[in-house]
Amino acid sequence: MKADFVRQMHRFIVQHKMIEDGETVLVAVSGGADSLALLYGLHALRTQLSCKLHVVHLNHCLRPDADADAEFVQQHAARLELPCTIQRVEVPRLAKQWKLSVETAGRKARYQFYESVCTEVSATKVALGHHQDDTAETVLMNLIRGSGATGLKGIPPVRDRKFIRPLTRSTRQNIETFLTSIDIVPRYDVTNTDTNYLRNRIRGELIPQLARDYNPNIKTGLSRTADVLGAESEYLDTAAREAFETCRIQGQHKNVVLNRRKFRQYHIALQRRMLRQSVSEMLADVSDLYFAHCEAMLNLVEGDTPNTVLALPNDLRFRRAYQQLIFERKPVATESFTYPVTTVGKTSIAILNTEITAELGDVESRGTPALPDGKFEAIFDYEKLRKVFAKPSSETVPLTVRNRRQGDRFQPYGMRGTKKIKDFLIDAKVPRYERDSIPLLVCGDEILWVIGYTTSESFKITPDTRQYLYLRYVSDETSS
Repeated sequence: MKADFVRQMHRFIVQHKMIEDGETVLVAVSGGADSLALLYGLHALRTQLSCKLHVVHLNHCLRPDADADAEFVQQHAARLELPCTIQRVEVPRLAKQWKLSVETAGRKARYQFYESVCTEVSATKVALGHHQDDTAETVLMNLIRGSGATGLKGIPPVRDRKFIRPLTRSTRQNIETFLTSIDIVPRYDVTNTDTNYLRNRIRGELIPQLARDYNPNIKTGLSRTADVLGAESEYLDTAAREAFETCRIQGQHKNVVLNRRKFRQYHIALQRRMLRQSVSEMLADVSDLYFAHCEAMLNLVEGDTPNTVLALPNDLRFRRAYQQLIFERKPVATESFTYPVTTVGKTSIAILNTEITAELGDVESRGTPALPDGKFEAIFDYEKLRKVFAKPSSETVPLTVRNRRQGDRFQPYGMRGTKKIKDFLIDAKVPRYERDSIPLLVCGDEILWVIGYTTSESFKITPDTRQYLYLRYVSDETSS
């Protein structure tokens, strides 16, 4: 059995071109049967494959015997004379910190760990121990949850040309028989029989009943279905990625923004995949995104309300803002802030992680500079400001930058009358949750500049201006 198992594993690796000559492969070992079979199978094939192996284990600190699992893995790596990297992370703490489910946080922590070790040891592949039974369980679990083709394609043998699963065609029985043939006893994880978990109920109850009463080869049949759907899903994913890049609005640093008009031109099958691609860009994981979330987003896309918001898992939100479809992190409410602004030099606005630079200029010696557009650069008649606001004992004017207050009004550039700041921001289609974070440059009680939008008419420069104040607002977005 040992030789048969290893030969089958070798054929599968070669068929899917999993490992190239000279590569260093990380072998993820938990201590369970699957990962031990993976480790000993690859160890037997290392000469044929011309590869180097490096064992990795992440202690999630989720079970009382987690430290014993780590020690067990260390012993087997030493037995095979393989290098081993073990790391300990408190996944429950990370789940709270990242605002993710424990399962999602654990997966994120594992893949961060794999990437880190790959960099340290120059590894180019990561071998994982998923097998045919896992594929059957995953297909059934996702079918019960109402998944589409993406969920029903099961577990791919190779992902991102880096993560490989050499046991995808091996059954759990094959794995256990192989370990028995080489006298290896794996660690036993009691949570694998806990029927509070859906996967365990599928493994221990549903699949045996389907095999007994409907199809003795149910696992093979489900695996075959996953293969067919996997190929079709891969084709659709390629088309969806092209559509995604066509719809994506470039220049957005923190968010993913799609053009609604372009998005609506595509078939709904590609639309759903584009939505999942957008979430993946933000979170690098879509395991908590379900069909209902995608349908709710599509309803907002096609609805009559031009400006709406939908909460998504893991503190993500989807927002339709007229002809833009925006994926963004849930915003944190901005506290009230006020910062004095110097008329020469830099002023840091810590709460917004931005700064304002200011300089005074003399028209007679330097000439009148080109007029900025008033969004992130502004110019004002400094003599007028000084006449109105400077105290007799001071030549400077009391400039401050703050966020909006009840009753704020100003005279927008080019307008005769005044307008409430609230109404101005509504007309500018600024989302409600962003309005308290818009900085306002104020002199005394006069709003001179709604930063990012426009300046005031009152203190604009004219042909009679002799001295001016020039300001620049610098943030990550304006400087990139």
